[in-house]
Amino acid sequence: MNVWLKRGLSGLVLALLVAIVGLAIFLLTFNPNAYKSRLEQYVFDHYARTLTIRGDIGLSLFPRIGLSVSEVALSNRKSADTFVSVDSARFAVAIWPLLSNELVVDHVAITGLKAWVVRDAQGRFNFNDLIESEQTEVLQQHPGATGLAAPAVAAAAAPLVRRSDLNIDIAGLELKGGQIRYIDLKDGLATTLSDIEANTGRVTYDQPFDVSLKARVSGDDPVQDARLQAQALLRLDPASRSYSAQKINVQLTGRLGNLDQATAALKGSLAYKGSEYNFAANNLELAVNGDIVGAHPVQGLKTSLSAAQLRLDRRNQELKVAKLALRAAGQDAGHQLELALDAPALSISPTTAQADPVAGTFKWTGDDTLAVSLGLEGLSGNANEWQFRTANLDGALTQGERLLRLKLTSPVSWNTSLRKGALSAIKGDVSVRDPRRPQATDEFPMIGGVHLDLVKDALDVDLNAVIDGGQAALKSSATRLANPQIHFALTAEKFDLNHWLPQAPKPAPAQDKPAPSTDTKADKPAEAAPERKPEAAPAPDRPTAIDLAFLKGQDIEGDVKIGDLRIRDVQLTQLATPVLVRQGVFSLPKLTAKLYDGTLDGQFQAGADQTLGLKLNLDKVAVAPLLQAALGRNLLAGRGAAQIDVKTQGKDIEQWQRALAGRLAWQIRDGAVLGVDAGRTLSDAASTLGDVLKGRLGAVPSVFDKQRQTPFSTLDGRLDLKDGRGTLSRLLLVSSLVRVTAGKPALIDIPDQSLDVRLLAQVAARPPKELAGSLGALLGVTLPVRIAGAWTHPDYQVEWGAVHNQSIQQAVKSGLMDLMKGRDLLNQVLPVPDTEAHPAASGAPRPSSSTDPVERIGNALKGLLGQ
Repeated sequence: MNVWLKRGLSGLVLALLVAIVGLAIFLLTFNPNAYKSRLEQYVFDHYARTLTIRGDIGLSLFPRIGLSVSEVALSNRKSADTFVSVDSARFAVAIWPLLSNELVVDHVAITGLKAWVVRDAQGRFNFNDLIESEQTEVLQQHPGATGLAAPAVAAAAAPLVRRSDLNIDIAGLELKGGQIRYIDLKDGLATTLSDIEANTGRVTYDQPFDVSLKARVSGDDPVQDARLQAQALLRLDPASRSYSAQKINVQLTGRLGNLDQATAALKGSLAYKGSEYNFAANNLELAVNGDIVGAHPVQGLKTSLSAAQLRLDRRNQELKVAKLALRAAGQDAGHQLELALDAPALSISPTTAQADPVAGTFKWTGDDTLAVSLGLEGLSGNANEWQFRTANLDGALTQGERLLRLKLTSPVSWNTSLRKGALSAIKGDVSVRDPRRPQATDEFPMIGGVHLDLVKDALDVDLNAVIDGGQAALKSSATRLANPQIHFALTAEKFDLNHWLPQAPKPAPAQDKPAPSTDTKADKPAEAAPERKPEAAPAPDRPTAIDLAFLKGQDIEGDVKIGDLRIRDVQLTQLATPVLVRQGVFSLPKLTAKLYDGTLDGQFQAGADQTLGLKLNLDKVAVAPLLQAALGRNLLAGRGAAQIDVKTQGKDIEQWQRALAGRLAWQIRDGAVLGVDAGRTLSDAASTLGDVLKGRLGAVPSVFDKQRQTPFSTLDGRLDLKDGRGTLSRLLLVSSLVRVTAGKPALIDIPDQSLDVRLLAQVAARPPKELAGSLGALLGVTLPVRIAGAWTHPDYQVEWGAVHNQSIQQAVKSGLMDLMKGRDLLNQVLPVPDTEAHPAASGAPRPSSSTDPVERIGNALKGLLGQ
């Protein structure tokens, strides 16, 4: 027996010696690099990705399994593009804990990590195939498991992810020189995290560990250049898909898209439990400051969001909010912006729904002030169907002494299972208070409702109001709400735009300007007269930019019908037009209306590229009431037609004026120049001229009288526009006494509101018998009349030196100008200013005695132009 025991022990010792020697030989001869190709082939076979290991693999077995690799790269699935690469990595694994199904890893060090993360147009990441689990497969097998069903399916799949009891324990992780490039093809975002430095404490599943991170954020789409610093206490439990972060302290400074000089800070605690679709935040504080640059700049933006508690539990259909407060402030083009929202307490569960009143305000103060307040009260119901008893909206826009106010109230309801809600009984009114209007305050009551259906992806609006004593209705339907397609119909019996437009400012009193010099040399031809630059009106303040970029992506179609429309004092009836907004263009393709016994039809376009286009045709329009309404003056009578075809491009009204191009044409038949009797005016001028030739000066009577008129058979004209300047290419006024045409120059400058035009007024050689004897030397004479200066108060001058008449030329050569230099004689020649015909002249200073008296005779003829 002892022999067999001795033999057994000897065999055991021998076997142990062989094992030790064999292990020693294995350690001395084993080369892990020989398995590179096998490892690369395994990754390719199982993941359809290419693994490349260019550096050597270092391996040790005792007392720990140590591994070090360098120059490793992994491609995207079924692609040669790199997904992730590492310059070097090293770590060690304890052997004995593996026997207890525990993975204990010493400190992990990674250098030069580079990753290219891509999200495709369908929202899938290029690493989804690496992290998909059986739970994901279960969800994919239940494609209808969305909304409330998703948590139930996820809960059924949860045990599948607990398929392993392997515990991971990492002493710490250190990452240096990392870079992550993120490209989002769905949202059009590209950003890069570079110079990444990360350190962690001991990493164990379902145990908190410290994390610190530093990185630089950069990118061109949108522009980004910022520094990131973050610390938190993380807790990870992949088995239950639970993740939390406590003691969060994130700091971000620099440029983030349109936010420049940004400082952002986040503090608090966040937690997410994927298996229960539960999200929670406690003691949350988010602050963002900086300047918004771009088309709508905001300076000194300061925003803050705080909440004592936020909890969303989709599985149990619970929502809790405690002490939520949002604040924002900044400056926008000289206006101060302020926003505030407060929700003290809100709780929704499957059985109850209750909340303290929710209040929000918005203010925009400056030259104009906009203030809006929103209130929600009386929450009741449950998580599936809840409603606020009252939602109040109160908005006010103040423009000087003018106040526009909107008040609305309605109950609000929402059904979660049906995914639909409504403002079911809107009641309110719009009021306009303007002390400058005859009726200081106007009120317009309204009723209606708004219904939202997310299943049908539709929003319907039905509003009815009483406007200016007539009924008005708006019906609208929007579908495809992510990129809405809108159809609407607006009808109104009466609509006065003056309620909504500020009153036009009163023009400043005009002042007389020095009269242009008159050429008194009879032998100097008219065409040789020196050209004079028109005197421009005072430059207005820089207009506010008007950005039409909001038209991009809009899809709107509708119809507008208004029985009686008033714009300032102009009245249009039976107005009808379709309205289209598509491909960045707002258009009225077929505008029709009745206009002062005539008709109007045309088209209008406004594009997101800042272009405007207008085509209008007026026919058989009564000219006198139209001019009285549009200009506030009775200048002409008759029935006329007009054609307008203009286009322009710019960012504000001034640029639109300077880029204006196109043409305006008009034709008036059997009308009259109101306020002027050409026969009497020419007789008075001829008589005065005769007295001057004889050395006698008498007073010239006032030429303007509302009771007078000069009939004409034809008044035609055409104005060609380019770069905001118009050329009067055609003008023809034909009457029995005078024929007026356009000479040169014939310029009208719209941006500067000035003109420089020469009119040729030819007196008939054979006038009516009753006037033939009184016109004397003016019979058959063509009188050049130069009109130049600002529109509000131009200068008029009869160019006597250019008159081709022997007696007049002889009078000028004989010293006519020297004869008319006395102050007393001048006061007799000057007519008394007609302040009703020329309101701006009432406050003007009286001309000095040095003014040329012959030029004042020309003023007697300016009534021919209706001035």
